[in-house]
Amino acid sequence: MTLQWILAGVVIFLVLWEVLLVLPTKWLKVERIGWEGKTNKKVLQISDLHIRHMRISLSEIKALIDTEQPDYIFLTGDYVDRSEKEFETLRPFLELIQESGVETYAVLGNHDRYIKNVEGLEDLIKQYGIHLLKNEFVEKEDVVIVGVDDYAQGCHDLEKSFSFLGDDKKDVLVLTHDPDVLLEMKKPFTMLVCGHLHGKQVNIPYFFKIANMGQLAQQGIYKGKHDHTHGSFYISKGVGQSRWNIRFFVRSEVTIHSIRSVKKDS
Repeated sequence: MTLQWILAGVVIFLVLWEVLLVLPTKWLKVERIGWEGKTNKKVLQISDLHIRHMRISLSEIKALIDTEQPDYIFLTGDYVDRSEKEFETLRPFLELIQESGVETYAVLGNHDRYIKNVEGLEDLIKQYGIHLLKNEFVEKEDVVIVGVDDYAQGCHDLEKSFSFLGDDKKDVLVLTHDPDVLLEMKKPFTMLVCGHLHGKQVNIPYFFKIANMGQLAQQGIYKGKHDHTHGSFYISKGVGQSRWNIRFFVRSEVTIHSIRSVKKDS
């Protein structure tokens, strides 16, 4: 009888582990966020792959890209978790992005700089036709795309990133990794997207009071869309996991950002 109870306990534990901690890493949530702008654009954001701990299938991501047909893909950092050994695991994802034919922009995250061969990762990303922005901007016909390097590692340079001539007729679309860069932001923007915080990943009360992940996280700003003095920003919950390959009441996410032209009354 005792053995039966032990076996039953083990089964219950494994089921609860799978349902509460593993299933959220496999069950992709597609968030759809609306923005007011000067033009009509659709941006698909993928953040925080931590590729060795990503359980969302590439086929699911491919199907989403094919269905949505975005104008741009923004990759907002943390492609690897801890090691250069993850480069080969990352290749199929980068191939998928390249084969989609969608113009893609990327920035690095803090985990991407935990490795020794950062240049190797940068070269790998560029090898697949992805525009890696390190405090740089790309001026298009109707938008300016700004890539701010990672704040957590002190690599950001806002003056350089926003060194383009201002044009009120163009939307300014910003991608970065750590949302705390907003603490120093003094330039106007239409949309800023980032990640880093995984929506807590393990959604328990006061988590960011214990784990220091920056000022915004400690203020309770760790996911979703928020307003800033100079624009609005969105923090993705990410598609992969860091440290432990689990999530608790926080599903993996890919985000569709739809910018719609709003005519102002003169």
